Amino acid sequence: MTPRLLFLSTVTFAFAAPAAAQLPRIMLTGYWPPSNEAVRQFSTDPLLNPGGWQGGNWENRGYDIHSYFPTFTPPTCTSCGTGSGHLEVDYQDTSQDFWQLANALQPIAIMTFSRGNVGNSWEVEMNQFNRTSWIPDYVAPVLPTPSPPDASIAPDALRPSTLPVQGIVNAVLASALPLAPAICASGNGGGFLSEFIAYHGVWYQDIHKWPGDPAWCVAGGHIHVGTTISFVIARQAAEVSLRELIAHVDAVRANTTCQANLGFAGPGSAKFEVCGGHLNVPGSIAELRVTGAVPNGIGVLAVGATNNPTPVLGGIAVPTPTFFVGLVTFDGQGNWRWPNGLTTPPTPLPDIFAQVAWHAPALPQSFGFTNALRIDLQ
Repeated sequence: MTPRLLFLSTVTFAFAAPAAAQLPRIMLTGYWPPSNEAVRQFSTDPLLNPGGWQGGNWENRGYDIHSYFPTFTPPTCTSCGTGSGHLEVDYQDTSQDFWQLANALQPIAIMTFSRGNVGNSWEVEMNQFNRTSWIPDYVAPVLPTPSPPDASIAPDALRPSTLPVQGIVNAVLASALPLAPAICASGNGGGFLSEFIAYHGVWYQDIHKWPGDPAWCVAGGHIHVGTTISFVIARQAAEVSLRELIAHVDAVRANTTCQANLGFAGPGSAKFEVCGGHLNVPGSIAELRVTGAVPNGIGVLAVGATNNPTPVLGGIAVPTPTFFVGLVTFDGQGNWRWPNGLTTPPTPLPDIFAQVAWHAPALPQSFGFTNALRIDLQ
């Protein structure tokens, strides 16, 4: 029988605060011009950006903006080749550089850019695929290694954009820039390096989409930039798109929280989190998950109305007595996610307390305990 709480529904994701005294960071990347020139002002490298980094608390919006891109000779090249520097237009170089840069930066959002069709298009891509077939690049090995690049999902599986795609198109239209913004909703990124780096951006975001992740990433996606767009217009359009992305990230962060961790974890090192919407706001949804328990093991989710820490089976049970106990089955990594989301109750309720215990034969009394949570429903 599937366990149910009083207020369960579908799942959403969202929040995690940046480290203290550090602004959250947004990562932008470019490829062939004009896409690299669109983001040059946000490079911290004085050789690439002699005018000085413009990304520190950009426009006082509360985010540091960082960009990475290759350079080309001449900078207005038509047949540009691989370029030089970070993110050369090469499968192996792009992947190696991307993961090194993104993992170090831990961006709250990623927006990648590349050169697209001839003309003045500003094409926001919806679809990036874990392709088994790619167009050869310029330097051996000429295909991704491995291919498909992502072993965590099926070959040729889709990872969609999580950018505010319609908002970006609307904002570029409203800017009156001489561009033709559009969403590519049914196609793909082209099967070359543009789609490859686009896939990396949405892949990173999906890895870090959980609100409780210290490296939480709200949004990721790609924009194809028309080949005849001037560097000045490309830069202005990138700024318009960035403002829309920041507004989206602000909204998600404002509407998301992680419920209070009361401690009392152990024995064992599993972690219990409830993150998502503010559950004292009607219509909000949060997700429950446990990480780090026994792979393929079982446990119980205990929920009570009182915070009453009580020694039991070598640990401390906080929600005692309980009014709900449900079966928990961990996956092969020792993780568990409630099959439905936790939603705001139809009428205000007092706070509740929750904790997960699991069978752990290696522990002294064969049980482990997660931390306890106070869930705010008022």
